[in-house]
Amino acid sequence: MRKRYRLLAILLAMLVVVWADRARAMDEDAAVALGRRYLAAATSAERQKLAVQLDSYQGGIEPVLRRLAQREYSAVEAGFRPAEHFSTRELRRKHPDDLLCFVVPKSYRPEQPTGLIVFLHGGGNRTSRYAPEATLQFAGAGLSAENKPSGEMLAATGMITVGPSAPWNESSYYRWCLRQSDEYLADVILECKERFNIDPDRVILLGHSMGGFGAYHHVLRQPDRFAAVVAHSGSWSLGYWPAIRGTPLCIIQGIDDARPGVRWHYTDIEYGRWTDKILKAKGLDHVYMEREGNHGFGYGRPQIAEYLEAARKLRRDPYYPRIALASPQGFGRSHCSPMADSRWLTLNESRRGEIDYDELVCHSPGGFDRWRLEHCVERRRGASIEAVNRGDNTIELTMRNVARLTVWLHPRMIDPSKPVVVRADGKTLYRGRVKPSLVTALDSYLRRRDWGLVYSMKLELRTPVAERGEEDGETQARAAGLLKGNNIDACCVVK
Repeated sequence: MRKRYRLLAILLAMLVVVWADRARAMDEDAAVALGRRYLAAATSAERQKLAVQLDSYQGGIEPVLRRLAQREYSAVEAGFRPAEHFSTRELRRKHPDDLLCFVVPKSYRPEQPTGLIVFLHGGGNRTSRYAPEATLQFAGAGLSAENKPSGEMLAATGMITVGPSAPWNESSYYRWCLRQSDEYLADVILECKERFNIDPDRVILLGHSMGGFGAYHHVLRQPDRFAAVVAHSGSWSLGYWPAIRGTPLCIIQGIDDARPGVRWHYTDIEYGRWTDKILKAKGLDHVYMEREGNHGFGYGRPQIAEYLEAARKLRRDPYYPRIALASPQGFGRSHCSPMADSRWLTLNESRRGEIDYDELVCHSPGGFDRWRLEHCVERRRGASIEAVNRGDNTIELTMRNVARLTVWLHPRMIDPSKPVVVRADGKTLYRGRVKPSLVTALDSYLRRRDWGLVYSMKLELRTPVAERGEEDGETQARAAGLLKGNNIDACCVVK
């Protein structure tokens, strides 16, 4: 009799476990369904209603995110694919005339995530939307080294390559640096992720000439989108360079890029040399290569291939422990505009004030041979945040002219079971525990539309303001501390 009762007890226990597993699975299924609705919501009011329901989900966040990001892919033919339109309805509506070229390596398998190279072509204000084809197609007979296409070289990396046409603007020779280029590049990457199984942490930006301007521009403005950036035959004139920390930059410049009567000093070798000096002085991760030959992409093919081979296993780190952000930002004075996000920082509001930018100024008092390039530090209106995750649940911030910011966190960055401390310029802005939230994770996806930049916790903070007229510079505790976040046991203090 006792054995029978024991057997029944065991069976009941097994049923309870099975029922609990099924209940959890249903909870996860419901969370995934609600998560899809949340991401597709057209208004903030609709999203707020869904957030109330999602807040009741107590299961694992990562499995839900994996299912939301999951796609099914079909096999595609390897080789060069000439100009095509965007394929998704939303992106085709946004970019009806823009074109994309692709190089698909023979090694590509739809079930295996692969890396992506985004190639920014050169040219000028009226360069055709078909321009990427000249570089990305496979080689034909009778072409010089300068004009020989690079499809084989790019395919040999084992990564997909996409060559988008530059945003159209007949008034600009800097089309990759226009304001809309930030969102446009994000859309190009999204389109590629719809077509191919792309590893979000293995996206490399490669720009040549006008695209080299764009490579500098985007490594300054959105370094968090890329595992690495390659600037070939490019130049820049203004930048807050600590912002690239965590994203390696490769600079390739031709010794004879500028030639009398052939090409002015737009992308002179001195731009590469000065950039190398500046980045070395700041301790920023970069590679500098000088090569023989003039401006053409073909002359740099061996160095590009060398770097891409060395970077084969390079991956973006969304949780890089030391990062920076500055606004406004851009590769030159006329293309320097406000920005808000980089990795786990958001600049929500700035104050009036100035920060230091590096600037390269060219002088040509007497023609080609008397041209020279000068480096200076320019104080300009702006705001900056430099952040360090010390690894002991403490975040250290150094800020200039920042009123409000958001610090995004992930369990790989901090231990949520222990208090988190955020200190700014020696003063404690926040001390308390932070709870992971599915809603926060989804909001972080919407912020950058990148499943590799998802953070399940956040702290929205207001920074101290110096009291006018106070001789000792005391800060106002009432003006500092937590505005909103996934916090429990919070204590907001200024010391």
